[in-house]
Amino acid sequence: MKINGISLLNYRCFKKYKLELSDQFTLLIGDNGSGKTAVLDALAVAAGSFLLNIPNVQTSDKYRLSDDDVYYALTKIGQNIIKESSLKHTVIAANGIIDNQQISWARSKDPEANLKDAINIIDLIEENHGVISVSTLFPVIAYYGTGRLWKKIDNEEIETLSPDSRLLGYRDCLNPASNLEQLFRWFKTQELAALQKNERRYVLEAVREAIVSMILDAKRAWWDVDWDEILIETVIQGKTQTIPFHLLSDGYRNMIGMVADIAYRMATLNPQLEADVIKQTEGIVLIDEIDLHLHPKWQKQVVGRLLDTFPKVQFVASSHSPFIIQSLYHREDCLLWDLEKNASVDIDSKSIEDIAEHQQGVEIPQQSQRFLDMEKAAEEYYTVLKQIPPASEDEKMHLRQQLDELLQPYSDDPAFQAFLKMERQAVEGNTQA
Repeated sequence: MKINGISLLNYRCFKKYKLELSDQFTLLIGDNGSGKTAVLDALAVAAGSFLLNIPNVQTSDKYRLSDDDVYYALTKIGQNIIKESSLKHTVIAANGIIDNQQISWARSKDPEANLKDAINIIDLIEENHGVISVSTLFPVIAYYGTGRLWKKIDNEEIETLSPDSRLLGYRDCLNPASNLEQLFRWFKTQELAALQKNERRYVLEAVREAIVSMILDAKRAWWDVDWDEILIETVIQGKTQTIPFHLLSDGYRNMIGMVADIAYRMATLNPQLEADVIKQTEGIVLIDEIDLHLHPKWQKQVVGRLLDTFPKVQFVASSHSPFIIQSLYHREDCLLWDLEKNASVDIDSKSIEDIAEHQQGVEIPQQSQRFLDMEKAAEEYYTVLKQIPPASEDEKMHLRQQLDELLQPYSDDPAFQAFLKMERQAVEGNTQA
């Protein structure tokens, strides 16, 4: 399942808006109020079209349009501020691929139109294959909003799960707030079943591997009977520690909770894939403020780790972090979309300062020590270059070594290297002419 593009008409802050998406990762940027969360909510409505009429899904109201979603304008008449809502329909139109079929669909605030225009995932599969079989693959669909903070649930004891429908993997999937109960119950059930039956549970191992692959310095993740909770073994400040989930930092809990939630939903929807369930399940995942509670070191890795861990999932996320933007540098599988410019933008520099200034509109950001060092090296470089014409051959050789040494610390910056070497070739060419 992929959503290739979405069009908004009279939706929240957008009178008319169109957005194309990357097949793998799209990052939405823009100032506060530019509509990042609105676009993610609209995508949740579009993705929610596939879940209409599925029993026991309980995906919250995020996948339905309401009066609050209607575009309006504020005007002053006399001394009064008047809120005028659009008299035209509020519509979210989308196009994409599901079950290898190119389709288009639309949602509006009209309940009858919702049912008529939306496409149900069950109906689509039955239409193409005649029946939902054991081999049917369901796409994962999930939305993680800024209100997520994965805390331990209040129950004194986590109950195990009885056998149930695969479609349970869609329950509350579009609720942007966190809910650990279903994840914890699934994890405990799988862990106890593995112990009782003395067998390797392939979907459990796949989920466990997904958690460890996403978390910096994590070594193991398991359900502990004594703690009645997920425990994580990880390296913190050079020491290996085992920490219960509820005692982890906000950054760890948010990332582990989100990744484990995606993985367990995959395992619930497509258990027939066993050990390959994480790598082979497609779908769409929406993340508002992907950098939430993450250390900058982790921010620079989170996109790459998500794409490596869930290679067939389409991610759409928002962020204010220049470190997240920087991590997309030279990645052809990622799209950076500026909502204020209403266009995709290229990341043509690895510098945090340049990203802050040119992509995020921060005026005259303070230059880094690395930039200042490069500036000083360039000045020394030009000074040495000026000495070349009158120098002897031995002196020229010594000066060339100086130039090479000045460039060495910046070998990872091809643009800087190329610029200075062009000047060098011009000078050396003139001396040989």
